[in-house]
Amino acid sequence: MILSRGLERHAALASDLIEEFRAPIIDSLVTYLVNRRFVDAGNDFVYSNGGCFLNDSGRRKYLKAFLERMEEEIETDSGKQPKWDLLNQQIKAYKQFVYNPTEIYKPYQIR
Repeated sequence: MILSRGLERHAALASDLIEEFRAPIIDSLVTYLVNRRFVDAGNDFVYSNGGCFLNDSGRRKYLKAFLERMEEEIETDSGKQPKWDLLNQQIKAYKQFVYNPTEIYKPYQIR
């Protein structure tokens, strides 16, 4: 496994860990919110410096949906568990790998 190199003001280890959850949790949630029109381009975003960013209203909607999504149960090898639990397990395994690189780290994979 190749780890990201940290730069000032960039949490490289956090970036490495979140990458395996980006598509199944973050990207799918954003797609869901946009497709279902839970967020509105005119009211929930601010456009600045060539970028598009959530404003306070958009952040509240996103965080509410994120918390709900993380409480949903997911089927794993050890049975059903909330996504929070899966994330915590991966954090512990990743930490073990960082402190002891001889350990094998098995990233979460979408089924």
